[in-house]
Amino acid sequence: MWLINTDTRRLELVNEPEEYTYAVLSHTWEDEEVSFQEFQAPEQPYEKKGFGKIMRTCELASAHGLRYAWVDTCCIDKSSSAELSEAINSMFKWYMNAAVCIVFLSDLPFGSSFEDHFPRCRWLTRGWTLQEIVAPRVAEFYDAKWELRGRKPELNSLLADVTRIDYDVLCNNQVMFEVPVARRMSWASMRQTTRVEDTAYCLMGIFGVSMPMIYGERHKAFMRLQEEIAKESSDLSLFAWTNPSLNLSPESWIQQSYRGIFARSPREFSNAHNLKRRVKDAVIDTEFAITNKGLRIETALISIPDATEDLVWDLGVSERDDWPKDRADGWLGVYLTKTANGYVRSKSHTLFKAEPQVRRYRGDNTLVYIRKDLRVSESETVENRFRGAVCADFSRAPCQVVAAAPQQLWDSNRNLFLRQGQGINAYLLLRFNNIPNHTSAVHFVVALSTMDEPICHIFSDQHPLFDQARRFMDTAREITYYVSADYFRMQFLPERRPTQSSPALCSVRQPHSNSVLHFQAELKPHVLDNQFCYNLELAFAHTVLDNSPNIRGISSLNLR
Repeated sequence: MWLINTDTRRLELVNEPEEYTYAVLSHTWEDEEVSFQEFQAPEQPYEKKGFGKIMRTCELASAHGLRYAWVDTCCIDKSSSAELSEAINSMFKWYMNAAVCIVFLSDLPFGSSFEDHFPRCRWLTRGWTLQEIVAPRVAEFYDAKWELRGRKPELNSLLADVTRIDYDVLCNNQVMFEVPVARRMSWASMRQTTRVEDTAYCLMGIFGVSMPMIYGERHKAFMRLQEEIAKESSDLSLFAWTNPSLNLSPESWIQQSYRGIFARSPREFSNAHNLKRRVKDAVIDTEFAITNKGLRIETALISIPDATEDLVWDLGVSERDDWPKDRADGWLGVYLTKTANGYVRSKSHTLFKAEPQVRRYRGDNTLVYIRKDLRVSESETVENRFRGAVCADFSRAPCQVVAAAPQQLWDSNRNLFLRQGQGINAYLLLRFNNIPNHTSAVHFVVALSTMDEPICHIFSDQHPLFDQARRFMDTAREITYYVSADYFRMQFLPERRPTQSSPALCSVRQPHSNSVLHFQAELKPHVLDNQFCYNLELAFAHTVLDNSPNIRGISSLNLR
């Protein structure tokens, strides 16, 4: 860390900054700032405007009995990427350890009302100055003529009102890490930086993370910041952002119907300033990880049949005061849509709010992958995800889906298989309970393919291929096994290939009950959300035999 000796007005390199007492300057950059190289030159640039700020900071530091001062314009060698990266990663700590932070407000008129003019100062709009108001224990505010106008902590109430930063955080910055991530993000939602990457880099201290500087990556920097936060925190409020309207978005993002789980800018947290944990002081122990497939988490998704066909993920936060633990409502969540490549976020302009009168059903804990981000083209693909899908119609065959394969293509909320590539080979293991005169359940496997001509076949649990199909469903883990166009027909289809108009039929005689179970499956063209797909129509019937040796034909049951 380079410090200015307030006596010699020269830079000194210190290896242990914690052993030094110094003042820091907080300001907004303007024209004619003095660089590290210029300040080191034999002839210092006295004529530059920025030089006056440096000298005045040194004078005020000396008046406080401090031998050193730090000014970001001239105390960082920005020609060295290593030094710049170290400085940016250490800056929050440097401001926190300073004996006093000198805040220079160049646009605060001399003699003006501080309460009236301070909220309009440019200093409040810059990204880098957020940590410069949170980190220091003591700060002094000076106007354009370097007149002292107030001090922190005495100004903390006004600062909290103007910045929406929690009053307790301004009094003690360690309290900051108890504040939900989304609410901390909201503090930066209306702030700007000259370089896009600095939107992320200026927030590292606020979240207690470090990461390398890669100027040129633009908006990916904010994505990396969120990934680093996810590594250090189990706070699900990180995902409680909403997509603002275009006229509020400086990045001019094209509006997308579907997004990934990460935000693209702090601005998307502008509505999170009131977020709090659903249960106050609750210990958060949710485990999740960032992988090449996106966010991986084991959780229970929630079905809201009266509100949406999507699923909802409970983030454990609320906009209201602390709720009793025995209440099941009051929380906020995000809408998730199943795709062939994992879940994506839908309705990103809003959050789901659990109200007392809304019916909802929590599913079992399961491993879920949620995409990190989606390009516009990928969002459009999701919009057409039902094209070539296979919808299962159980209206005439009330049964339970025991297993579906491939599992990653099965949307259990909509009862359909999503297409992967040119088509799909898929399998359903179904269980029929409560059959008259039967004491045990009956199982069937439905095998289907849309790779070429749409075809399907049925195996009862008495069929020789039933166990083979079950083993395949249990052991085939790679999606390529399921979507091989030839494998399906070679392994599971009979020699006579049924046509699209021919239903697959299966009859199972039950000698102990003198009855026959009839099951039928047929793939038919279908339209869902104006997209061509297939409907797997299933029908089930139970026939009680008379004493004659002949079994009544299936046609008499009107399965079709």
